[in-house]
Amino acid sequence: MAETAILYDSSKCTACKGCQVACKQWNQLPSPLVAEEYEFTKSFQSPLDNTPDNWLIINFSEVNKEVGIDWNFMRNACFHCSEAACEMACPVGAITKAANGAVVIDQAKCIGCRYCVASCPFGVPRWNEATNTTFKCWQCQDRTSAERAPACVGTCPTGALVFGDRGEMVAAASERTAQLKELGFANAEVYGESELGGLHTIVVAHRGLEAHGLVRDPRISLTNFWQALKPLGGLAAAATVAGLGFSYFMARNYSREDVVYDEVNDTLVNKTEVK
Repeated sequence: MAETAILYDSSKCTACKGCQVACKQWNQLPSPLVAEEYEFTKSFQSPLDNTPDNWLIINFSEVNKEVGIDWNFMRNACFHCSEAACEMACPVGAITKAANGAVVIDQAKCIGCRYCVASCPFGVPRWNEATNTTFKCWQCQDRTSAERAPACVGTCPTGALVFGDRGEMVAAASERTAQLKELGFANAEVYGESELGGLHTIVVAHRGLEAHGLVRDPRISLTNFWQALKPLGGLAAAATVAGLGFSYFMARNYSREDVVYDEVNDTLVNKTEVK
């Protein structure tokens, strides 16, 4: 299977949140059932962040102008990195890359260590206390394996989300960015072409990366630290086994005489001496 990617064009996004709803519906993610369970945020953004039950949200950013405001929207979900920090950090192999490049968590293998949560430079994986496992977008692998677009892409009414061959998505993003620059969006940029080995969510940020809350030049320093510890862990295990073997060798002929406490003389004496 060829590598695929989702293309998100912020200049076409109206923040209708149809993608949010489609994601929750398709993946059967629960939502609060009464209004009192929703916190008032004074923002059109809802919820304010990803959770174990919200794998995709649209971030709202308002920038005041002399007249009116600029809305800078951003699709907030897993970027499916080629060099995925979460996959590298996972000690049990619960996180793997699919053939099309999507990064997937197997909750049946997850032990809830939260190394993936700590290592992701985008803060994507979220831990569920009730199940002691982590969750995130899996790019609807059940749909894409059947040659269907992810649920979020299928519901987008403005064409802000497109799914297809990764190379084609990168080319389309570059072409769209050039068009936006001609239209006066001088800060328009493409995100995801080379970051972390290449992302499988490509973004057209029409007002620049920072305006849309994107991490410029993301790093995976904590994962590098974890990777460095892995061979050391192997050496430590080998040293432990060697130490136990040496202790056994030295003690194999050792025997201890049975002793008892002599209350009269306040000493330890051999049982054979006790009458």
